[in-house]
This record gives sequence, structure tokens and C-alpha cells, in this order.
Amino acid sequence: MENLGINTALLLVQLTPIIMVIGLAIISLVDLRKKQLSGTTLGIWVLIICAVPIIGSLAYWIIKPSAETR
Repeated sequence: MENLGINTALLLVQLTPIIMVIGLAIISLVDLRKKQLSGTTLGIWVLIICAVPIIGSLAYWIIKPSAETR
């Protein structure tokens, strides 16, 4: 890839944080899917995690919403 003017090591350094952010959001959404939350609560969490992936995912793991009792 050097012939194309792309430094492979720099490319990996630049892609690592992007992959970590996307991975954290996906892991949070998969865990959220396992919880038995109401439709509104689930929708709000999905919007937060998708709109602001880093802060939304961290907030999800800090708050750890539990299943609602009815």
C-alpha cells in the first residue's frame, strides 16, 4: 500500500479508535436487547447510544438499566 501513498501503520492507528467506538456501541446495543425494558425506555436508550456513541454507551454501562417491574 506504500505505492498508493498510504502508510499502513498510520492507517491502523487511525482506525483503532473508530473500531473501538463502533464496537462499544454494538456491544451496548446487544446487551440492551437482552433486557426486558418497555418500548419507550428501550427506544430512548437506542437513540442515545446511536446519537452519541461514546457518551451514550458509557452512560448505559454506568446506569445499567434494569427490567421494569409491572
